[in-house]
Amino acid sequence: MNLERWMLGSPTFAGPPAEYRHLIINHEVGHEIGIRRHLGCGGPGRPAPVMMQQIKGLEGCTSHAWPYDTAGRYIEGPLVS
Repeated sequence: MNLERWMLGSPTFAGPPAEYRHLIINHEVGHEIGIRRHLGCGGPGRPAPVMMQQIKGLEGCTSHAWPYDTAGRYIEGPLVS
């Protein structure tokens, strides 16, 4: 994370900069609590998992900053090798 990304967000993240900051914090907390591997997109049009490296592209998913969807289900995707 650098100052520009913190203030402006990322061009690959469709939400506002504040939401992008939530994504980065949630992603790094995921690593801190033991989630070591990244996830890929769970399917076109689906929300991107927080553990997906969304700044590298969305693979058809939509930007999403939270670990859970609006129904409270954890958002998953395939493991990235």
